Amino acid sequence: MEEMEREYGIRHADVRRGLDGAVLVLEGSGEYAEDYQIRMLEENAVRGLLPVRGRGEDGASVYEYEVSGKISMKTKYREAKMSGKEMLQFISDLLGVIQEVNSHLLCPDRLLLDPAYIFWEDGVYSFCYWPAGGRNIWEAFHSLTESFVQWTDYRDDESVRTSFLLHRETMRENYSLHKITKKLEEMQQPSAPEQEEALPYDTAEHDWIARQEAGSSIMRETENMWHPVRDFLRRHRKPGWRDWDGIYIDEEEL
Repeated sequence: MEEMEREYGIRHADVRRGLDGAVLVLEGSGEYAEDYQIRMLEENAVRGLLPVRGRGEDGASVYEYEVSGKISMKTKYREAKMSGKEMLQFISDLLGVIQEVNSHLLCPDRLLLDPAYIFWEDGVYSFCYWPAGGRNIWEAFHSLTESFVQWTDYRDDESVRTSFLLHRETMRENYSLHKITKKLEEMQQPSAPEQEEALPYDTAEHDWIARQEAGSSIMRETENMWHPVRDFLRRHRKPGWRDWDGIYIDEEEL
């Protein structure tokens, strides 16, 4: 909380839950002033931003964000790991909301890029726009990648490569998140394997070969079995060997 107060001027955060939903309440240290930003946010549904209402209370600025049905990024990855595809999906949502913020003449530096204030529902991320202060968004995103490193699934090569590249590339001065995203997408594209042309498998031919091999084996076994018999008959053959009476057998050989 000290870091959020130092970076954004947020001194207190709370989630108020009721039967009708949940609201994230952020309290800033400065006095509330209704300017162009809050009017734009209250009168327009900016895609990717959480609906917000602002007010002054005891000399402080208070902003309430509708978070019903959503969970914070911090809660989502408290136990779970973050895949490379999930990191890319987050970046895609972030780039989308930056574009929306710019188109409404708002300042991207006012987006709270802290896991406790980024919310997820049904595969889509929503962000808090903080009118009371800001931080350079590229520095803030680099700090967020440190959380990506903590959430990395070190059993998944894609998760490791993605978090490492994100953290390394965002350390560079004037980095481009669009270029980093393109590089990550190319890295995650599976290379087309060289597929060998498979020859058709003829089961009939296989069966024929198997039968021939089986037949040859039987013939070899039969041949071996009859060798002693032929030798025996050859030794005891007499001139009239075709007649059974012409065969002389010594009893000792039986």
